[in-house]
Amino acid sequence: MSNTNRAKDRDDRGRLKRNLRRPKYPMSTPGWWVRLQVNRPRRHENRYLCHRVLRGFDPEGMTWPLGSHKPHVYYW
Repeated sequence: MSNTNRAKDRDDRGRLKRNLRRPKYPMSTPGWWVRLQVNRPRRHENRYLCHRVLRGFDPEGMTWPLGSHKPHVYYW
């Protein structure tokens, strides 16, 4: 069964419109979720640790967040 309408979803040449093509990776993690669940908490933790270093805590004894986005719990 087709997901597109044969008449409405075509351009004047009869080809499928670009906005209706399927994405290359349909099961990717949404960008809004990554920002909310991964980037913002990591930035918050970095900011907190930097403030502690400025107050005199030992930076070598702290556990800093990883530079990459992983490991994190996936959206799907």
